[in-house]
Amino acid sequence: MKEKILITGGTGVVGTAFIKKYYKDYKFYTISRGEQNIARLKDKFPDVNCMIGSINNLDQLINIFETIKPDIVIHAAALKHVNLAEVNPGQAVENNVIGSLNIIKASVRAEVPLTVGISTDKACAPENVYGYSKKMMERMFSECHNKKTKFICTRFANVSDCEGSVIPLWLNWSKANKPLKLTDPKMNRLMFNTNEAAGLIQKA
Repeated sequence: MKEKILITGGTGVVGTAFIKKYYKDYKFYTISRGEQNIARLKDKFPDVNCMIGSINNLDQLINIFETIKPDIVIHAAALKHVNLAEVNPGQAVENNVIGSLNIIKASVRAEVPLTVGISTDKACAPENVYGYSKKMMERMFSECHNKKTKFICTRFANVSDCEGSVIPLWLNWSKANKPLKLTDPKMNRLMFNTNEAAGLIQKA
């Protein structure tokens, strides 16, 4: 019998990539707010069980987790854009911190054996709201980790082949003969593609 994996924000780039790569290996469930994205995911992967919901609704999460009894939860739902988090810090905290705490509470309540949180390299010595919010998620996951309900985090780099990546921005600047803006000539940017991102989750 296939293990049951529940993905929050499962209609996003990372969740979809994981489902595509391991579609035949697991029984998938997703929670997402975007109705159109859910419909698109369902068209591509008919066997995925899709639910409209929010990680900010603890009662709904508890009901879903206790009903499904997933073997693994992949927590990918978040506000991910650095610039949007800077001007909407309340929403960043609501989604990335309080929403993550709700995932922890629902996982503990349903005794989920393993919950994997998707974090970011920006959580290392954070300099912005997004990085700080993800650092908080990591700390909360570490705090609640135990033998019965394990919590683990993966830190993602810039996912090169997804919406919001800096690469399409650079390509557009290049086509328009605009100079590429650099934070610092000595700076390195860590990148990987969606297939590698899915593999990192699987390794976790």
